[in-house]
Amino acid sequence: MGMPASPRPARAGSVRVAAWQRQRLGDAERRRIMEAARRLERRSHLPGLHGGALRRTGILVLWTLLYRGPSRHGVCDPSIGQLAAWSGCARSTVQLALQRIEAAGIMGHVRRGLVVAGRWCQWTSAYLFASPEQWTVSDTEARSAEVSVVKKKAQEGRRGGERSALPAAEYAALAVKWGLLPAG
Repeated sequence: MGMPASPRPARAGSVRVAAWQRQRLGDAERRRIMEAARRLERRSHLPGLHGGALRRTGILVLWTLLYRGPSRHGVCDPSIGQLAAWSGCARSTVQLALQRIEAAGIMGHVRRGLVVAGRWCQWTSAYLFASPEQWTVSDTEARSAEVSVVKKKAQEGRRGGERSALPAAEYAALAVKWGLLPAG
């Protein structure tokens, strides 16, 4: 028979972590996530631009989260300050890198905190990682061939070629959406 469940957390001021906020990743799974992230970075890098979807700092922060973040209990919840110190980046750089990692679908985060005197006080976030098969695909991979043809026709219309067969309102909405015309 095991130990009885304690009605209070192990340390004063600490809060129990829900089971769904725990994620034990083995070395093979961490390696697989990092390799897929590096492939995504190389694939999304455009010549003449600084980095791809994650950039160098995104790769660095992701490595830090995967290899230094998780506790022995499977909870990955380092603070922004800890991540900044471990990765050697500024806090603002870490925050931007976390946004890029999350936008790529590599991980999600759960804000954790307390309401103190009617005000939300966050103390940390729990980070949960998705397997590479679950990551969001890029805009070009998600688009159908039909949408690409419509976009091509809209671009040709802008260059003075034949105008698209779309109604004028649809044409204008698509052109604004794709950045071909200013919003307005």
